[in-house]
Amino acid sequence: MDAFWHFARGMLRYKGLIALAAVAALLDALAAFAGFGMLLGVIQQVFKADGGAATDPRQLVHDLLDREPVRDAVGDLTHLAQWVPAEPFRALAMILVLILLLAAVGSSFRFLHQFITLTVSQRVVMRIRQRVFHRVLHAPMEWVWQAGTSDTMSRIVNDSSRLARGFTTLMGKAVREVLMGVAYVAWAFIIDWKLCLIFLVGVIPIAVCIKQFGKRIRRASKYALRRYGLMIGAMQESMQAAPVVRTHNAEGYERRRFYRINRELYDQEMKARTAKALSSPVIELIAMVGVIVVTLVAAYYVFHGDAAPGQMLGVLMSLGLAGASIKPLANLNNDLQESAAGAVRLKETLDSPAETHGRADRVLPALPPHRQSVSFENVTYTYPGTDEPALRGFDLDVPHGQTVAIVGPNGSGKSTTLSLLPRLIQPSQGRVLIDGHDLAGVSLRSLRRQLAIVTQHTVVFEGTVADNIAYGRRHAPREQIVEAARQAHAHEFIEQLPHGYDTKLGESGTGLSGGQKQRLCIARAILRDPRILILDEATSQIDTQSEAKIHAAMKTITQGRTTFIIAHRLSTVVDADRIVVLADGRIVDTGKHHELLERCELYQTLVRHQLGEPVAV
Repeated sequence: MDAFWHFARGMLRYKGLIALAAVAALLDALAAFAGFGMLLGVIQQVFKADGGAATDPRQLVHDLLDREPVRDAVGDLTHLAQWVPAEPFRALAMILVLILLLAAVGSSFRFLHQFITLTVSQRVVMRIRQRVFHRVLHAPMEWVWQAGTSDTMSRIVNDSSRLARGFTTLMGKAVREVLMGVAYVAWAFIIDWKLCLIFLVGVIPIAVCIKQFGKRIRRASKYALRRYGLMIGAMQESMQAAPVVRTHNAEGYERRRFYRINRELYDQEMKARTAKALSSPVIELIAMVGVIVVTLVAAYYVFHGDAAPGQMLGVLMSLGLAGASIKPLANLNNDLQESAAGAVRLKETLDSPAETHGRADRVLPALPPHRQSVSFENVTYTYPGTDEPALRGFDLDVPHGQTVAIVGPNGSGKSTTLSLLPRLIQPSQGRVLIDGHDLAGVSLRSLRRQLAIVTQHTVVFEGTVADNIAYGRRHAPREQIVEAARQAHAHEFIEQLPHGYDTKLGESGTGLSGGQKQRLCIARAILRDPRILILDEATSQIDTQSEAKIHAAMKTITQGRTTFIIAHRLSTVVDADRIVVLADGRIVDTGKHHELLERCELYQTLVRHQLGEPVAV
């Protein structure tokens, strides 16, 4: 529960609203307290045990208000007895009307209490979601890969919803039930404190049971939330890849995969089932035992003439209603324990490592505009959870303005190398420098401001075509957006869209071809006007005709920029100033295209099999 209380402290941000809610809950309880006291007065005083009507209602009300506990609680109100009609029936009618008015007042305060409770809990959870999403956005890529997209989404959406229910339970039902229970127990104390103490002894085993059941529910709920994340992932994959699933006749496999995850989720929820089902009846049984014991003692008093039957009836009614208030606490605790499981996972996310950002990032010196070189010095990188390094002793120096192509078999470390430049990952050993500045010691914002990257996986966001090109430069004028699209050879197809640059794109760019989406991404990089350009197989989804146009544009946009290219097509690397050949995370050879064809056997193989160029032997 520590994580739950950690987040619950966030409600203190709204102390004024919480205080108002507490006052409303207290007034609700006081209205119930007063109404129940008046009802007991009707039962015990207005009608006597033998069924005869009381002869002096004013005196009876005076005696009720003159009791020592009542005087201590609210002061001397005996003068109010004079307003009670002398005739018994009229007195009874007036008291019942007052009880109804008190119920209406209590309901009004109950509404106010619930309204404020829901407001505070939703505001706090909204802020928690923002904090968690902020942390995820700034989390190191290693953490993102390990956590998984679906589980992270489940934490932000599903776990936070459970936390909201816990806050509502804590401020709403729990507060009201406790106050109502205290009110009824208070009346029992007023009537006979000895009998009340006998009943309260049963509270100890009730508290022990609630704690034990809560542990089991919290543990099972935590495992169930993990399965929710897996379920979201399975649904996301099968829906996003629907064409692949259907053309491969894999619907059966996806059904079985979803069924397995769904069954695991069901098993975890069933583990919490027994604790949930047992908690309420066990606690009810213990409370009933307490009531029975008190009833037997009260009956003993009555039968031996030590107490009046009406007095004992009042005690039993008070304690019975107090027990009814205690019974829901078991379910309330179950709700809190389920919320605690979600709180643990949210806190794990907030406690995860983060890239340097915000104020901490501004403390670091800004990287000056790149003018000299990009250097890798003895860089080694090992992915978390693996033993073999993806890069080993990588050394490379690239002068400003040079275009470097990196080629190699799959898994040779190409993408890993270029992930080091924007500091998506950091070297396990060695350094990456720009103009002699170690990237680990400069602000991320100033570093990434000088970079643009186009990956083989096209990324299209919700919004218009213009919004996508201007992503990261929201205030760029339309003229610059259009010019960037022209250089990327995207202007022609954009003009043919229903609303041109203002055309709304569907989810993941639905309606555009792969080549069109890729050209939008290239236009986005051009508009950024970077000093370092990274192209990770950027032309992989472009047809031959489009590639020829973009190849011509690339010669223009790479001028004056340091460019790194990963490609499987020969045309994108043949004109590079230098080609770096990688294998198993090491540099095998470097040189120009014709030089490598003469001396590098691995490059010849790549040209023959991957780059699609016949090589004379």
